[in-house]
Amino acid sequence: MRILVFVLLFGLPIVGYADEQMTVADHLLPLENFEEYPPASFPKQWKVRGDEAEARVVYQVAEENGNHFLHARAEKTDVQIGLTHACQPKDFPLLRWRWRVDQLPPGGNEKNVKTNDSAAAVYVVFDNRLMPRVIKYTWSATLPVGAQLDSPVYWRAKVIVLESGAAGLKQWRQETANFYQDYKNLFGAEPGEVQGIAVLTDADATASVAEADYDDFALVPKGVLPAEEAETTTARLSSTRTEGQ
Repeated sequence: MRILVFVLLFGLPIVGYADEQMTVADHLLPLENFEEYPPASFPKQWKVRGDEAEARVVYQVAEENGNHFLHARAEKTDVQIGLTHACQPKDFPLLRWRWRVDQLPPGGNEKNVKTNDSAAAVYVVFDNRLMPRVIKYTWSATLPVGAQLDSPVYWRAKVIVLESGAAGLKQWRQETANFYQDYKNLFGAEPGEVQGIAVLTDADATASVAEADYDDFALVPKGVLPAEEAETTTARLSSTRTEGQ
């Protein structure tokens, strides 16, 4: 069981406080765009949960048409990396990023420990660094878009499926997750301070290969986006997508 996953990732000093760093020009708080790292390097601001040497093989900065992004290729492995950054979820309630899946782990299903592989997953970590609560947003190989479930490996984590299956494979998708409202809906309480974010592309449970790209992580302050885009992630999914799309 990976009970200490987030303890290990976020057992380091917090990077900074969000309200001190927001850019006025676009009203977004950039967290990571990978532009400062050379291709084939590991993004040094990210911390590893698991084997560091393995993480440096799985996660590497790549370049395409002049744009840098994080490329992840996991072959029968499970290693996670995280970026510490504190913010108050009431002030910065949304996380925006882009991702692209190149290869799904066959049979990956986040409901079961024995199949718990995700082509791509983005985590928001809340409350504290000893026993945090976590929301995992995933591109699932098999579960339908909009599915919500308890994590099979950590009792204080919830999972929301944003993308599913081969639809959109090898295409960049932009996501905007209202983690503040999602937390209230999933845990039935007001969230504490956000501790940071993490990513995971893994294929150990299915003994297969998963491959994905991540880019342009940013926090969005309250009131910046139109109401329809800033609503609860789950409500947005259920109203705009169907299974398999």
